[in-house]
Amino acid sequence: MKEKVRKAIIKAVKASGYEVPALFSVDAPPRPEFGDFATNAALMIAGSRPELIAREAADNIALNLQKAEVVAKAEVAGPGFINITLKTGLYLSELKNILERGSSYGRSGVGRGRKINVEYISANPTGPLHIGNARGGPIGEAVANLYEFLGCDVVREFYVNDVGGQIDRLAETLVYWYEVKDDDRIVFPEGGYRGDYIRELSEQIQGEAAAELTRIDEHTDLLKLFREKGLALLIGQIKQDIALLGINFDRWSYQSEIQAGGKSKKVISRLDKNGATIRREGALWFKNPSDPEFRDKESVLRKSDEAGTLTYFADDIAYHIDKFERGRDLLIDVWGANHHGHVPRLKAALGALGYAGERLNIILYQYVRLKNAGEVIKMGKRFGTFVTLRQIIEAGVAPDAFKYFILSQNPNTPMDFDLALARDTSEKNPVYYIKYAHARIASILRKAKQGDDIIADAPDLALLTNQKETALYKELVKFPELIAEIGGSYQIQMLCHYSYRLATLFHDFYGHCPVLSADTALSRARLALILATKTVFANALAILDIEAPERM
Repeated sequence: MKEKVRKAIIKAVKASGYEVPALFSVDAPPRPEFGDFATNAALMIAGSRPELIAREAADNIALNLQKAEVVAKAEVAGPGFINITLKTGLYLSELKNILERGSSYGRSGVGRGRKINVEYISANPTGPLHIGNARGGPIGEAVANLYEFLGCDVVREFYVNDVGGQIDRLAETLVYWYEVKDDDRIVFPEGGYRGDYIRELSEQIQGEAAAELTRIDEHTDLLKLFREKGLALLIGQIKQDIALLGINFDRWSYQSEIQAGGKSKKVISRLDKNGATIRREGALWFKNPSDPEFRDKESVLRKSDEAGTLTYFADDIAYHIDKFERGRDLLIDVWGANHHGHVPRLKAALGALGYAGERLNIILYQYVRLKNAGEVIKMGKRFGTFVTLRQIIEAGVAPDAFKYFILSQNPNTPMDFDLALARDTSEKNPVYYIKYAHARIASILRKAKQGDDIIADAPDLALLTNQKETALYKELVKFPELIAEIGGSYQIQMLCHYSYRLATLFHDFYGHCPVLSADTALSRARLALILATKTVFANALAILDIEAPERM
């Protein structure tokens, strides 16, 4: 609808003898009674031509807009805004389109042929999945669903950082809880992992590997055993926690495999040949054009130690190239905001190797704080300083509620997770408010003994003249353009807000417009309207990875 209006405005501007401004808005007016859309095109034109009065330009453009096939009315308001009302038939035609296309409504061919990799969660395997890492799960899954909805070939991927300093500290902590039993003088390792979970994990390993431990004398062999078994158990636990959200990854990639395959060394060699490296302070650095003074210590590719240890940065460049070499056109990574400094250096390194920056998009999300009745919650010391996803679910928060609460907030903003509201299963909880709307429609259709064949009855949609009806179907037809917009911005919270707004309009319609008790012709038209509403609900919730229930 918005695109049709934009084209009509461009044609009207040209017909009025003006040059079309490079940028002009086409948005909903501040109040629905003003019309369907409003534009500042006349103000933009007058702004570049001091001799022109915006109100006069708006009058001329509005006059030509009245001639547009899609426009019922164009009125000038204020200093030069133009309010536009579209013809009812345009909306009714699109309402019929919803009924005919069903689950494919809102889909488009824009993604056909595109191969996309979405990497998300990728929590360090040093503990259970906490609520901070878990925020990336619903975001990544919804983005992957969205691109599949747009016709793309999508691979969902989890990257396991199973080497490096954090894994060394994990192994040292696990071994500490084994060795301290025989010698209480042993000091807790510097930077070791706190929390009862790590001690319990060590004891589990000790029990499962009791026979192997009796044959080990060297500390290095102990570290190897506890590292391998500890990683296996923690990764297994992370997989179980992810399953709580119903997320299934197509691929699990491991940093250790990237290193073992020599891919990181190959990347360094390529950067070296391209003149994108420099040796300083005994280490090999990426020569980042945006950091000529080499202040970014994280741009080191190979450390200055005797072993010439490769850095996480080198491995991450190799990992992203590996994804490209697997045939992916676009990479989307969903990371915590603490990785913001890593984004420009990674993009610069990939650019130095010939990979265009627009082929890698990073979605950063902020931290999550758990609150209940306004009070910040700390859920015990067992897991140290963090709250786990499993604790949230076991506290009575349904997975769909967790997903909705995460997705309804802009990823770029810190969020307070309201535990009490998330556990509430009444209509006070926005996700249940939406679910109830879908389930109520399903109930009405069952009572009417009508299903997807409603359109075959050729309902007279022109009978939908009540303001509650028109408000509902005008919201329904916004869905395709909203999906297209989110596909470019990743602002998935817009779909949550849209779903809630649609539920509000449906509940309002339901309270004022009887469906089953209306006369036969009107009843059929209203059944068609609610079937279209059910379709859009189902499509939106499928992208959000939230169930659209038939009964509640």
